[in-house]
Amino acid sequence: MSRKVAVAAMSTSGLDYYPHPHNIALLRLKLILGGVTYSDDPKRFSNEQFVRWVKENELLLPKTSPPNRLEITKFFLNLADQGYEEVIFIAISSKLSKSYQNVLDCIPLLKDKIKIHPFDSKSGTFTEGWLALEAERLLAQGWDVKKVLTRLEVVRNNSYVFFGVDDLTYLVKNGRLSSASQFLANVLRIKPLIRVEKDGTAVVAERVFTTSRAMQALCHRVKELTSTGKYSVFTLYAGSAELHREMQIMLSEQNGLRNLPAYPITPAIASHVGPYSFGVGIVPL
Repeated sequence: MSRKVAVAAMSTSGLDYYPHPHNIALLRLKLILGGVTYSDDPKRFSNEQFVRWVKENELLLPKTSPPNRLEITKFFLNLADQGYEEVIFIAISSKLSKSYQNVLDCIPLLKDKIKIHPFDSKSGTFTEGWLALEAERLLAQGWDVKKVLTRLEVVRNNSYVFFGVDDLTYLVKNGRLSSASQFLANVLRIKPLIRVEKDGTAVVAERVFTTSRAMQALCHRVKELTSTGKYSVFTLYAGSAELHREMQIMLSEQNGLRNLPAYPITPAIASHVGPYSFGVGIVPL
């Protein structure tokens, strides 16, 4: 008799905004805004509220906090109470958050209740969500957990995420990039293009002098990376509908990519990349 297997991901996956039905449970990070803590949940604190808070509190830096052991334990026990015996858990990159490590620390405590298969996405945003949706799809087709995890490794190792950011202040102050990168960017008025590396770290992939050139560089990367196989491309945005629309037009004109799926960058991610970021994700089919 086959075991009942759940799929779970994190709030950073963007699955709150996915327009189609799914049964993926979400473990949520917390936002810390001026000493007040919110759940990274659009039903409790929306992207619009986050952008408004940033505008009204320019001297304050938004911060995030990973789920603690109690929250993690309750999350997985809830799945066990629903009859699940195993769960494939997709986490935001362990290099960008302590969430993955916190889950690892809880596995021994839960071993008699539910078997947890932790999977480090080594990425962020909807790339996490894509991995979770892929796991759910394959399980529904009858794949066993081991085969699903092997497939997820292939998808992860051939996926790409790029961000355009207005400045590096958020990434540097939250410890995701070096202060030297910020100094050069600010002095030279550079608009950096950020890439999530294969090990899950965020690095400056390219330095250009205008937002428009950052978008052009992004379009070039998309063309280069999708020229040798079948990929799905989606756009990412936070805060500025105008910037997102400009990027969509450029991808349409330069890459022939029209009507791409678009997913908001959740406040927990925007706290680190900035409230006016834009980007693309590329995942293999």
